[in-house]
Amino acid sequence: MQVSGINNYITHNQIPYKKASNKYSNVQFLGKTNFYAFTDVHQNAEKHCKMIWDIMQQPDKDKTVILDNGDIFKGLYPKYTMMRTYAKAKQTAPKLEIVYNIGNNDPGFMENDRVLFRKYLEILNKSGVKTISANIIDEKTGKIPDGISPYAIVERDGDKLLYVGFVVNKIRQSFAGMATTDPVTALEKLAPELKHVMEENNCKGMVMMVHDTEDSAYKLKQKAKELGFNPEFIIGGHVHHSYRDDKEKVFYPEPFALSMLSFCLNIDKNGHNLENLTEIFSDDCELGMFSNEIERAKDNEKFDEKIAKSLTQFNHRYQDEYKMEYSQLGTLYANGIKDLTGSDIGLVPKPWIYDTLPKKDGYITKLDILLSCPQPFRNIAQMELTPAELRKLYQYDIDKKSRLFEASENFKLTLDESNKIKQIEIDGKPLFNSDGYAIEPDKTIKVAIDYHTADSSNFEYKEIRKSMYDGIVYELKKAEKELTENQPYPTATLIRI
Repeated sequence: MQVSGINNYITHNQIPYKKASNKYSNVQFLGKTNFYAFTDVHQNAEKHCKMIWDIMQQPDKDKTVILDNGDIFKGLYPKYTMMRTYAKAKQTAPKLEIVYNIGNNDPGFMENDRVLFRKYLEILNKSGVKTISANIIDEKTGKIPDGISPYAIVERDGDKLLYVGFVVNKIRQSFAGMATTDPVTALEKLAPELKHVMEENNCKGMVMMVHDTEDSAYKLKQKAKELGFNPEFIIGGHVHHSYRDDKEKVFYPEPFALSMLSFCLNIDKNGHNLENLTEIFSDDCELGMFSNEIERAKDNEKFDEKIAKSLTQFNHRYQDEYKMEYSQLGTLYANGIKDLTGSDIGLVPKPWIYDTLPKKDGYITKLDILLSCPQPFRNIAQMELTPAELRKLYQYDIDKKSRLFEASENFKLTLDESNKIKQIEIDGKPLFNSDGYAIEPDKTIKVAIDYHTADSSNFEYKEIRKSMYDGIVYELKKAEKELTENQPYPTATLIRI
């Protein structure tokens, strides 16, 4: 007998919500809408399918809306595994409504990714999934691409709400042919149309889906209020951590399909109320109708393949307070792409690594690697940089993103108290004099790095037909030969002065 994950959560107190003040939201009605919200699933297909199946088992599907805030692709399982998940859910439970807001990773980074993304849009549209983004444009036409709408209207329990979506304004770095505009500017330009559509369709309120940082979510909410709207709530994403502001009704679900948010919007003569905000964990749910497909994917992808003996724990800490430190797993990853490509050093952005690769009995498997680094199949790029260019590349990541590139073991970095680079050493040899000028200004340093970072930089690079995953496997097998039981894996060296 199935045990529903939805029946195994801790229910929070009802959250009162003041009655909206604008004319689109102050019409009395007795509607009730049940919401289930995801974001940044990143191909964690098994966990995602468990929660979708759990939603499908619940009553009142004609009052239910699934909100997916983007980045369903680029992750653990291959893309095909989740191509038809929502289509099958709609086919089996046609009373469900699903609103999908495009994430910056969804269209991918290569042409074959974009072909698959267009196919995915076709599947979503044919199945009745509402696919939205108000600030993504086709660079050739200057308009929103085919298959995507800036907003959608969904009727539940006899009443209509308008859903408008936005994506982080960095998508030009991800793929050619499409770009994004500033979300706040896009909202301003769209406002007259939104007002007309809401009035014409007698919409009782607006919901915003923001695949961007918390700061952007608050800016969009403030601008919406200035324009005469009062969003019922905002579902956020992109930042890869959960966040909850009950007062402002800004909610970021937990990423990677680890859990989803569930709550109810109830509007009656007493006003607008969000009720029973809860977190539902995927491990409490079952796969149901998706079981066979997930098992086939596991077999096809050889998730149980043994890679190397598990001799030690490769620690990685992703939290903000550790973004200016090196980790064992990050160093291993950087060592791998350096050694595999014959480069002088390896650099890896911290977001490409999500978790520790733990020591366990027996062997490290392919699935173990993917759970720690769920986007490893991006190709490696090699850049040839002078010392000054390497410092500029590395300093930019510190200044703009407040984090260190993970680096190979032979890399030593010295920072001052304001996090400015004072020295870089490679294989024990310093690159700069005490005056900050390069000892050998024309020296060429071969840097192995992921393709996406290289492509979004201002430096030339060559793509190498070997993936980050290949580098990890290479280095794990090397570590198997060189490490003794429980021997700690080294890290790159960081000195602060």
